[in-house]
Amino acid sequence: MKLGRRITFHFLFQLILAFVATFLIVSLIMVGVVYLFSNDELKTNPRKAIVENLPISTIVNNENDIQIGENWEDSLKENNMWMQLINQNGDVIYDLNVPIEGLQSSYTINELLRLEEIGKLGPYQIDTYFESWGKEPYYYLFGYIDKNTEKLKKLYKTYSNNKGFVDKQQRDDLKQQLEKEDAVIEIFQNGERKQLIGQESRGSTEQLEVLGRMHAPGKYQNKAFSYNDPDNEVSWTLHIKNEDFKGTKLHILANSDLQILLTACFISLFVAIILSIWHGYRYGKPLMLLIHWLDYMEKHHYQTVLKGKEHQRIYKKNGKIKLRYHLYKEVFQSLTNLTNKLSQTENERKKLDQTREEWMTGISHDLRTPLSSIQGYGHMLESNQYDFSKEELQQIGQVIRNQSDYMVDLVNDFSLVFQLKNSAITINKRQIDLNAFLAKTVRTYQQNMQWQEYTLSFYPDEQRFDAMIDPTWFNRVLDNLLANALKHNPAGTEIEIRLQRKSNKTMIQIADNGKGMEPEVVENLFNRYYKGTPTQARSEGEGLGMSIAKAIIDLHHGQLHIDSHPGKGTTLTIILLD
Repeated sequence: MKLGRRITFHFLFQLILAFVATFLIVSLIMVGVVYLFSNDELKTNPRKAIVENLPISTIVNNENDIQIGENWEDSLKENNMWMQLINQNGDVIYDLNVPIEGLQSSYTINELLRLEEIGKLGPYQIDTYFESWGKEPYYYLFGYIDKNTEKLKKLYKTYSNNKGFVDKQQRDDLKQQLEKEDAVIEIFQNGERKQLIGQESRGSTEQLEVLGRMHAPGKYQNKAFSYNDPDNEVSWTLHIKNEDFKGTKLHILANSDLQILLTACFISLFVAIILSIWHGYRYGKPLMLLIHWLDYMEKHHYQTVLKGKEHQRIYKKNGKIKLRYHLYKEVFQSLTNLTNKLSQTENERKKLDQTREEWMTGISHDLRTPLSSIQGYGHMLESNQYDFSKEELQQIGQVIRNQSDYMVDLVNDFSLVFQLKNSAITINKRQIDLNAFLAKTVRTYQQNMQWQEYTLSFYPDEQRFDAMIDPTWFNRVLDNLLANALKHNPAGTEIEIRLQRKSNKTMIQIADNGKGMEPEVVENLFNRYYKGTPTQARSEGEGLGMSIAKAIIDLHHGQLHIDSHPGKGTTLTIILLD
């Protein structure tokens, strides 16, 4: 898998995994919060909590498959409540903790509307809940008998006068009865408390405190129950001690369920921190290594990267990338290859600089030698101390001319190399008969008395064929190659020049059985700063001949190959494409 796809897949997988994990954690926390607060509400106002939360936790698959948590049935029994579940036809399809007698098995719409209005069914107080989340709507009836409310009604009928208050002669009796039950009664009219019967400390201090004791009795020391006389516009409230009250502290904070929820939150936070550290280690550490790697490369510390600690951190002993860095495998491999190439280039540059210095030293030496001869003869002629004969003057002039010609050729070759390098030379190709062209060039060397101790043989192609070349420049190539084959081999060397045609390629081979060359010489032979002979040995061209030949063949869009082995000779092959 390619780097881009692998990184995309990796981060997509991480995103999906993080999304799923976050969704599950948030869902669990939400469920925990709902459960926690429903449980807290169950302690604060049990009846209201049952009415609001029992339907939510009920699963109705069909009328024969209804699932309600076991805890809710226990809660109904603890609070003396019953529940009926009614379908859209008014039939009771499920019930819990219902009394043996006194409840119906079905209800008409009129009966249900009346229950909604008065909230009473016989002796029972009624609360309702309409469920419409499923495919079909369902109706919940919750009933209970409030003994304290009934007791308050009896006390009102027994002790109130015709205006809804308690007379003085009745107050002591009522007070004694309330003290037995550790209770107190407050009587309100027109928003003011008119009477308080019982201990003052048991009464309410604020108006909403009365409602709080009724709706959230779990948060107060006393619970409140009310009875209203609409004729006299009088309200009686009965306050009794709350046995379930556990102090004024926020008991929700001491709740074991909340502790579990907070523990889950801390664990989730801890896991998130661990994952963040892991991601930083997973993605950040390789990036830091890449930065250090690039920094070393900028400072040319290639060996530190390729063989130092940085390399050991990334690669195993067998050369494979460690698993923790496998995501960036292609990046590290590319950087390794780049570092290797830069290191090789750096070494080649240093070697080239050294070779160039040696070459310049050789050029300086080769120029100094003819210049010394010219300068010496010049001083002798200038001093007028010698009487030279006509023959001696002629000999001196010939030496000066030969040395000057050598220097001119050397400078011209030097200039030509850089012109070829910068493509400043133009060639004019035309159709040339290669058989005749090569035969003429070889014949020139065969007839040269200087090379009589060498054997030059030309093997033309069986058929005549023409090639598009620049004869002037191509002749320069052949001169340089043949001159090298002659000058750098001992007398008696055999040199064969062959012309062959293979498919769309024209091949010219110059092979000799001379002394051959070392691999290092072959590798650098076309380098314009390299000279295969020692700098002290004088040779025409001074290492430029092969570089010039290679550049001219390149201009012809051809190729020049060399195959040489010490003691076995050298074969040069020119390939021209049609």
